[in-house]
Amino acid sequence: MTQAMQYRADIDGLRSLAIVPIVLFHAGFPLFSGGFVGVDIFFVISGYLITSIIAKDISNGQFDLWRFYERRIRRIVPALIVMLVVCSVAGWFLLFPLDLQAFGQSMVASTGFVANISFWLQSGYFDTASDLKPLLHTWSLAVEEQFYLFFPLVLLVSVRNSRDPRRIVWVILLVSFGLSLIGVSRNPDASFYLIPTRAWELLIGSVLALKAVPVVRNHAAREGLACLGLALILVPVLTYTHQTAFPGLSALWPCLGTALIIWTGGAQLAPTVVARLLMRRPVVLIGLMSYSLYLWHWPIMVFSHHYRLEKPDLWIKCLLVAASVLAAYLSWMLVEKPARAHSVHLSRRTVFGLAGGAALVAIGIGSVFWSNGFVSRFPAPLQSLLLTHEQQTKGFIGLQATVHGQGREGLPKGGFVVGKDTQQPQLAIWGDSHVGAILSAVNGAVPPANGPAISVFALGGCRPIIGVYLAYEASTACHDHNQAVLSYLLTGPERTVVLVSRWPIALFGDVRATGTGDGQGSLALKPAEYLGEAKAVEAFRQNLGRTIDALTQAGKQVVVVETIVDLPIDVPHLVFKTLLRAPETSQITRDVSAYRQRFEAVEQIFDRMQAQHRFDRIRLRDGLCDQWQCLLYRQGQVIYTDNNHLSTAGSAMLAPLFRDVVR
Repeated sequence: MTQAMQYRADIDGLRSLAIVPIVLFHAGFPLFSGGFVGVDIFFVISGYLITSIIAKDISNGQFDLWRFYERRIRRIVPALIVMLVVCSVAGWFLLFPLDLQAFGQSMVASTGFVANISFWLQSGYFDTASDLKPLLHTWSLAVEEQFYLFFPLVLLVSVRNSRDPRRIVWVILLVSFGLSLIGVSRNPDASFYLIPTRAWELLIGSVLALKAVPVVRNHAAREGLACLGLALILVPVLTYTHQTAFPGLSALWPCLGTALIIWTGGAQLAPTVVARLLMRRPVVLIGLMSYSLYLWHWPIMVFSHHYRLEKPDLWIKCLLVAASVLAAYLSWMLVEKPARAHSVHLSRRTVFGLAGGAALVAIGIGSVFWSNGFVSRFPAPLQSLLLTHEQQTKGFIGLQATVHGQGREGLPKGGFVVGKDTQQPQLAIWGDSHVGAILSAVNGAVPPANGPAISVFALGGCRPIIGVYLAYEASTACHDHNQAVLSYLLTGPERTVVLVSRWPIALFGDVRATGTGDGQGSLALKPAEYLGEAKAVEAFRQNLGRTIDALTQAGKQVVVVETIVDLPIDVPHLVFKTLLRAPETSQITRDVSAYRQRFEAVEQIFDRMQAQHRFDRIRLRDGLCDQWQCLLYRQGQVIYTDNNHLSTAGSAMLAPLFRDVVR
């Protein structure tokens, strides 16, 4: 199937073209907003190299499946285990209980090479922010190892049945790519993490290794194709953002670019200009230690975030990159190279035994962390606060943990009713996850025994506005949910409808340290469409106005609840760190005047809308802020559960604002 494989320095250089954008993207350099495509470059390279080795051994009648797995163990496991052990030590000292438990879970999954499945199952609106997960990057290692569990068998079975393996590889590649195209719109999280929608990227490298495409020998043609390949990599690296639907078609271009560079740079051909650039010694050196750099850069950045909390300045970013390179070099020299060296004479049984023993230790440590966040590590006064935070966070932001509602016939899917007379609710609360964050305020306004029954309709990330979609996903779930809720409310018994949402994120995007939004608002007029601020504001006014008018014409009183101040920092972590340094602190506030423009812009929109539509307003920051100095903690109570949701205690403080509405 193939001749003996010769070393190609340009492919090691190509690894550097994969890892450098990844590191700079994760460090937060905006120029490399699409640096995440480096993972896709790695997939293609890996598929090419491993398939070349397998095909050569099968062709020579020397392929040994156990020998193949031994090579993979030597290549992957030692550096991974060392990284996991060091992260465990760092986690013990830097992670609060919930974070340590999440770390333990991901440690078990990473050791078992199922991290991609684990993170897929965790993904969702209420999931921990990705920049707080030290082992998130191990999902790609899991994809590769899952691929290599079945792919050698595919080649073996094909050859032993006298079939050309290239045909079956092409079939699997096309099926996987088709699934990726479908999945990126229907289930983007699964499409991103799982092997069926990622295998095609490795198989692009495989078809090159199996000579499924003819070699291009014309030098001018190879030069042109190599330059095209480089462009297909660099353009996505510099232009893609987290708004880009991925993987799907967007992943095809960097994968094809990688394939073109590999295809045109054969060891027996005159090197192209691109190949010569990639073969330069500094570039090759970075490529040689790219695996260790991939392993170490992300935990270093995440633990830095846990320690500092604030977004890093430019010099901190540069320092983190330098620390990552240093750690990678040490890992490559002291762990990777010795483990892979043939001079280290270890029997296959010993290699498997050592790897299995190390894996069991890592899984054991991870399991202990997973089951116990070790709150006892912290001073006694802080322990009860940590336990309360854990209970509230695990209680779905207080939505179902503090209010035991029940479904009722005729309610839209996911809706439920709380209170005495569930057949005749008088009040409806409709919105996104912040519905849960104010329920304690509503309950505190009038005791449930004396208050009306309340219908609750909440969908995370979905603003209570008819006719709109979410910009960051292709699903119509938000649009359909809102249509169903409005249809119900128009004829339902509820007399008052309270609209609750994190309004600024719909228009301006997530909050940044500068106080402005990131410019990536979630409001869209069709699925997966980013409108830009001006169009989003106009769509917001028109469609929210239509929603309010429809309700008021049906005889409902409408109340719009304005958002609490959201911060570019996890509030509980900030509070816990402050109390560690100063345990006697009774109150913690933060000056949020930097975010004033963001919130006043929304308030001004509501001011103009009230001149045209009939609704009342509740401004939550009036209950928590004094002249833009906002309360984060008071006398044993953390006000937030993250950076934008109120805790049960924080919500209860707002009860006076809701008394007139509930009565």
